[in-house]
Amino acid sequence: MKRFFFLAIILILFLSACGGPEVYKDVFNKDGGPNVKAFNASVDNCYLATKRAVLSQNFRIEKEDLQAKSLTAARYFEDGKDSTVLTINANVIAAGNDKTTIYISAVQHVEKVRVQSERFLFIPIGSQATKTKQEERTVEDVEFYKKFFEAVEKEIKILAVKN
Repeated sequence: MKRFFFLAIILILFLSACGGPEVYKDVFNKDGGPNVKAFNASVDNCYLATKRAVLSQNFRIEKEDLQAKSLTAARYFEDGKDSTVLTINANVIAAGNDKTTIYISAVQHVEKVRVQSERFLFIPIGSQATKTKQEERTVEDVEFYKKFFEAVEKEIKILAVKN
């Protein structure tokens, strides 16, 4: 019996060591990445260009901090009752005289609509709909970030002509 118990403990320890991938191990090992880009423009122009770029693509600004030069924007893609939501977080940081770095991250998730019907003696008397967030994942598509920064660069050029 002791032998079985000892083998069971070793098996449990072995299986717990073989858990899922530890995604955090590679987080700080890379320099930069596709979601970071430096620009030769003022922090104010870069922030305004970032804001104009997301608005031009039908994103809605959900949160904005003008002092910190950061924003959160979302775009909803309807699919029947369900929605796929793409959320962008952008931080615009000064990096010297007329040099600015923009950091963005994008997350995509699906919102499912669930309808619960209320009945009294088999007669429907009402219903309640709720949205639940599912399938959230970070956008890692290099092409997405490339297009985003191209849109920002285009807006920076437009702002430079106006000034």
